[in-house]
Amino acid sequence: METDTIISQRLQNGYKLAYEKACAGLAARNPAEMAANSGAVFDETNGLFMLKYINDGYTISYPAGEVKFANRQEEVPMPAKIVLLHYLLTAKGQPLAGQWISFKEIPGGMIYLQPFNGRVLGGFKAFFGKNASLLIRAGEKIGGHTVKFGDAAITLDILPRVPVTYVIWEGDEEFPANATALFDATAQYYLPTEDLVVAAAAGASLLNKTSRTLS
Repeated sequence: METDTIISQRLQNGYKLAYEKACAGLAARNPAEMAANSGAVFDETNGLFMLKYINDGYTISYPAGEVKFANRQEEVPMPAKIVLLHYLLTAKGQPLAGQWISFKEIPGGMIYLQPFNGRVLGGFKAFFGKNASLLIRAGEKIGGHTVKFGDAAITLDILPRVPVTYVIWEGDEEFPANATALFDATAQYYLPTEDLVVAAAAGASLLNKTSRTLS
């Protein structure tokens, strides 16, 4: 049986390889085209993309692919670096459809359904399943807007063209709480399916964290 240390090391190695591959892909692409397709701002003079991911601003250098927070000195976590680079590389410039679909409707979604349910919905359901109104308060505090799904729902612009709607149905003595996260039908044109899990989980985590400051 593998130890936690070995598993962690393999995970870090996987992140490193994915990041290096994404950096190489970025250098081979036209920056103006990537900016137009993704909704990023590209500063040609300084060779920097500027992107908002959930509620933080980031810069991505071109052609090196170095990812930094725009307004603070902390190191950006590797999963966030990879999501941002993959977003620039994947974005096709497809207009948002305004049609919400479940994760399993995204191509390849069924393959990642178990990690999606665990990483995105597990903690989210526990936090808001007995207090749907708390989801609205937390979501609005971080710039989300309410929509009419379930007992409460909030839409976050995870990336400029990747909105995600988080929905909660409150539980009671008879029925357990339920939750889902919905994506615009164009999500596949902006992030690989595996990265949609990471991005949606980051949004759910921020909602959970924000709720602690309100309850």
